[in-house]
Formats: sequence, structure tokens, C-alpha cells
Amino acid sequence: MRALWRSCVLCVGLLVTLCFLCVCFEGNVWKFKAKPKMHRVCYYAIPNKGSGDITVKALSVDDIDPFICTHILVAFARIRNNVIVPSNDGDIEVYKEVIALKKQNPELKVLLSVGGGSTDGGFPNLVRDPQAVIEFASHSRKFLTTFGFDGLDLDWEFPAWPVFVRNRQEKIWFTRLVQHLYQEFKSAVHKPLLLTIAVAAPKSIIDRSYEIPELSRYVDFVSMMGYDYHIFWPYLPFTGYNAPLFKGRSDKFYFATMNIQWSAEYWVKKGMPKEKLVIGIPTYGRTWKLLNAAWNKTGSPAVGRGMLSGVVSYPEACIFYKEGAERHFDEVCKVPYAARERDWVSYEDPQSVQEKVKWAKDSHFAGVMTWNLNCDDWAGICSGKRFELHSVIKKIIFNDELRLNDS
Repeated sequence: MRALWRSCVLCVGLLVTLCFLCVCFEGNVWKFKAKPKMHRVCYYAIPNKGSGDITVKALSVDDIDPFICTHILVAFARIRNNVIVPSNDGDIEVYKEVIALKKQNPELKVLLSVGGGSTDGGFPNLVRDPQAVIEFASHSRKFLTTFGFDGLDLDWEFPAWPVFVRNRQEKIWFTRLVQHLYQEFKSAVHKPLLLTIAVAAPKSIIDRSYEIPELSRYVDFVSMMGYDYHIFWPYLPFTGYNAPLFKGRSDKFYFATMNIQWSAEYWVKKGMPKEKLVIGIPTYGRTWKLLNAAWNKTGSPAVGRGMLSGVVSYPEACIFYKEGAERHFDEVCKVPYAARERDWVSYEDPQSVQEKVKWAKDSHFAGVMTWNLNCDDWAGICSGKRFELHSVIKKIIFNDELRLNDS
């Protein structure tokens, strides 16, 4: 009787152990189910002097580390006459060069991003016509497969926004566009393509622009642009953090929503699953010209945009404080800033990036996104480390995944 009892206990123990290990049988091989890997999504902006985007620096494809990201999004193409077209002469050659990085890293995914913040990208004229949307979806699949892209990223900034300029129906029309692209990209007849979206972080734009539960059914993931929370505007002439992780002690009402944590949690509350929400991190900073050099804290009055037309890359910010600017780190918002005379800079550094990535990981989001590779210290000018900010992201995520899979 005791032997029988011991046998029963042993059998139960073995079953529990198997369930705990979560093994599955596939193709005559037993495999362990590992935790899904976090995405490391990186925008690569094709340098173009006429783009109007001063966050784009002249990074050549030859200088890109093919292992620094899991996904590279090539920015930007445009929509013209209901089809995708390159923004500039020579872009097609760049497409080929970026896709060729997959020869070194076969696991790398390369997507083409359409749109961008400097123009409407051609979306408004497209989405109002249902037949044009169907034609665009079909053409997009053919265009992407012709060049060897793994998918399409939509960066419309923003559907139905601004309120008194854009048609409020664009919110619904955008969902229809995404749905048709999904149906075309996931058809069993063709190789599946990825479909992603870059989305806004402020509440007012989220509410106006997106049907979130519907979009969540059709996208592989969305990249929340967790930056540009504060820029100098004449109607808001005060310094502020470009990408605060958390709200500040004195932030109230609207300003308490202007941080990555609040925006991400609001996206989840509105219906986007965490496993499809990627947290955006900037590699560039914003600058202000102070009214008075002695008033140099966050929230200080400013008279205009500061050095370099209001935007600095990470190496430019790094050199700024290394050449004498006073650096501070806000332990509440988890971001640095630097000031020298009347110049004030909000930027990212390895410490703030580490805080953001650890928070995204601990909060179980799908991954992190950067705008962009170009503004990182890809040449190692300041610290001697190439792609210093992206290396921090990779180290935190990769080391954590090694520990998970080894444990």
C-alpha cells in the first residue's frame, strides 16, 4: 500500500514538473517555451538635406551595426497616387543597402516606414477613398516583397489631428486602412508581412486619432512616441523634459499626463495589449534659450529655442556638458538636463535610457523603440563607444533574456 502511495506521489510530482517546465514537442524535438523576446525597434532616417527634419544626422548604412536592433524601420517613404514612392532620388539604393544587413544578421527584420512628422505623408487623400485603400494595400505588398522588406510601418502624425484642421472621420478611415493592409499582408497565399504603427503619446491626440481596440486586432505592434512632451512654444515659454519617464513632484492636471508612464498606461487602458505596445525613446534632445541664466531649472522661463535650432543629437549634448555645462539628473522623472549660461538642454544619456528600458521590461511591454539610430553616438565621438545609447538597450534586454533562458 505504501509502495502504491509513493508511486502515486511520484507520478503527480513528475506531471507538475513537466507543467512547470512548459515543454512542447515539435518536429521530433522537445523544446522549452522561452519568454517572448523584447523588440529593439530602431528607426533609421535616410539622410536628406531637404527633409526639414533636423533630428536626422548623416549616418551611412555602412556604419550601422546589424546586431544592435531586432527591427530597423527605414524612414521615410511617401504615398502618391495611392502607391508607395521613395521620398528622394537614391532612396531605393539605401533600401537595398539596409536590407543587405540581413546577410550578416538573418534574424534582423527590416521594415519600410511611410509618412513622418514633417508632412502628412499622403495619408489624408488616400484614406478618404475606400477603393484607393484597397489598391494601396495590394500595391504595398508587391512593393515590399519586390525589395525584400519584412513589413510596413505607418507613421501618420496624426489622423484627425489638429482638431480644427483635419476631418474627424480620418480616425475611422485610418482603421479601415490598417484592416485592409492586415488582410493583404496576412493572406495565406503570400508570405506574411509585418504591420506596425507609430502612435502619439499625448492624451488629446490619442483620443482624437485612434480606435485602439480595433487597431490592436490588426497590428503586430505599435510604437508609442514617448518624446516631444515639451518643446519651446511661444504660448508655453518654459523649459521642460523632452521624454520624462515619470511625472514630476509639481506636475498637476494636464502636465501630470505628460510622461511616458502615464501615456503607456493610458494606451493599455484604452485597449492596446502590453504585448503589442513598444515604448519609444529619443536619442535626440531639445534645447531652450533661457530668459535669465540664473533661472536654469526645469520650468524656467525661456525666450526661444536654443542651440542648434532647438534640437541636439546625443553626442552634441554629451559634448555640451563635457565642455562645461552643468549636468543635473532628476531622480523623480529619471532624466538629465544640462545648462550653461542661457543654453538649456533636455536630453537622454545612458542613465536615463537604462531607467526607461528597465521600466519597460519590468512592466512587461513588448519592447522599446528609438528615434533614431542617426542621433546616437554612432561614431563614438563623445564616449568612445559606438551607438552608446543603443548598446545600453541591447545590454539590458539581452542580458536579461540570457538569464531567463539559462535559469
